[in-house]
Amino acid sequence: MAGMFPTLVSDPNDRNRRFIGTVGDTWPQPLRMSYWLYLVAAVFMLVTGMLMIAAGMPEGLSAEALQFFRTNMYLVAVGNLVLAVCITAAASFLQQGSKRARTVLSVCVGLAMFLNFAGFFVKVSSWAGFVIVFVLAFAVFFMFRPASNAFIAERSGDPWLGLK
Repeated sequence: MAGMFPTLVSDPNDRNRRFIGTVGDTWPQPLRMSYWLYLVAAVFMLVTGMLMIAAGMPEGLSAEALQFFRTNMYLVAVGNLVLAVCITAAASFLQQGSKRARTVLSVCVGLAMFLNFAGFFVKVSSWAGFVIVFVLAFAVFFMFRPASNAFIAERSGDPWLGLK
């Protein structure tokens, strides 16, 4: 059984450390789950971005506050639209086991999470930003599961593949 506290020596029976199965011809279930979660998050991001642009500006604000709100709202809306397209495009390469696509996804997800958190905290987006962040977090979690790591390492020709 794996220890409760991390050490330099890992337990060989810890299922979260290494993938001990064989990599098959099809992509593993965690990577497939990650792909679908990325698509769901991208749809949420597209809908949120379009609704933010269509909603318009609130009334009763001063000119300075209105300019601040407009700039931040358009930044979050256009950022969500662009990042949703990038996430969808990169996620389509997960089935091939692309290491570069996983890197692009990690960067885009980090930017999208920051953008949606920031949009919520400056009060230009709603709770939908948190839904986007949670879906993206679960997608990243499944993308880096041991079975997914082994599949991507096998398909991309990882130089560390045979080392333990």
